[in-house]
Amino acid sequence: MPRTPSTDSLPSTLAIGLQPWINVVETATIGMGEHLSAAAANSSSGIRRRIVPTPLLDHALVQTRMATDILAVALDERRADVERLRADALAALRELIVWLQEAKPNAVTGELGLGW
Repeated sequence: MPRTPSTDSLPSTLAIGLQPWINVVETATIGMGEHLSAAAANSSSGIRRRIVPTPLLDHALVQTRMATDILAVALDERRADVERLRADALAALRELIVWLQEAKPNAVTGELGLGW
């Protein structure tokens, strides 16, 4: 199994938002595709609400969601390549973490005292 993506390099606000997505990608089993997609959507939208979007960061979020959704479909269809697709989703999450290291908090995040 590929190594777990680490959120240690991220501000806690982003790490806390991303961790459920990582956890469900790592642990989802056959029949949990809808749960996986919902967790990814929730984490992704939560992160988007906290950052100043850049085109490259937005692209990384979209790519990670796509990799996760492909895994979710495979889980619901009981396809044989689930572990390869899980590895792809985890790789996309690691790449997203790299981009999130560059993220800046948006004004609302700062006003709430959640900035970094």
